Amino acid sequence: MQNLIRYATVLFLLNPGKTDKDATAMCLKADYYSGPGSNMPAAYSLQIVVSKGLIPDYLVFQDRADSKTFIPLLDSCHADYGSFPEKLCADSGYDSLDNYRYMAAEGIENYVKPQIWQKMVRGEYIDLYSFDEEQNLICLNGRKAVKLDSYGTHSRGKGTKFYHIENCNECKFKPYCMRCIADKERQDRVFEVCCELYEFKKQAVRNLLSPKGIEMRINRLPQAEGAFGVIKQDMDYERVRRKDFDNVSAECMLVCPGYNIRKLFLFSKGKEKQIIGLHQQILSLKFRRKLI
Repeated sequence: MQNLIRYATVLFLLNPGKTDKDATAMCLKADYYSGPGSNMPAAYSLQIVVSKGLIPDYLVFQDRADSKTFIPLLDSCHADYGSFPEKLCADSGYDSLDNYRYMAAEGIENYVKPQIWQKMVRGEYIDLYSFDEEQNLICLNGRKAVKLDSYGTHSRGKGTKFYHIENCNECKFKPYCMRCIADKERQDRVFEVCCELYEFKKQAVRNLLSPKGIEMRINRLPQAEGAFGVIKQDMDYERVRRKDFDNVSAECMLVCPGYNIRKLFLFSKGKEKQIIGLHQQILSLKFRRKLI
């Protein structure tokens, strides 16, 4: 058995697509257009915090899901600077109950997009239910659901409960409500919902649609995504040069400050050009006054 395990380990390490034993097989953005799962190279997940165009903190992860990197990244930022950001905007990949709870506990204003955000923007999503003040589920037809202790299956999400509505045969919303149900002839509907997560998402949507939320969404795209674009294209850094988790982390520790230094030099050059232009305008005004 030991020889078999050793042989399997050698084959795993000799695999040309897996040259780094610490890396994780991931579906990258370049592979997204070829179809999910068509090509999953060994990679790391670099997570960054961007503030005013600079990268104050970063972490390298081996996780495929962005949602699991959210709390460790903010913990690292708090350990380095002694405080959390007042407001935080992130894409729908960070939507999870644990992340929302974390922000609420630390007093961070929630601007994290829910996973249904794009459908909401396109007008393709309508809530099938809502909750009243007593946390009773109300369906589209205004009927109150009955909370069930169990429904013959395990809960699929954290903190979810089952809600049952009977006699849906004459409901005018049945075609829309039952569109994702295999049995179209059934006369009842069961929802598995986490009320706490629902309220967190409602709060996030309200914040995102506010004037401040619109401003943060507009700024997030060029700053967060733009930082990766500058690193990959302008700095010609599309892949790590080293292997092993510690070496990759050390390499990214040099890349992120390098980006900040480059940003500060560009900012100082822009300010210098503005000062020179302003000085030239003042001189031209003085010269015109002399001519007059």
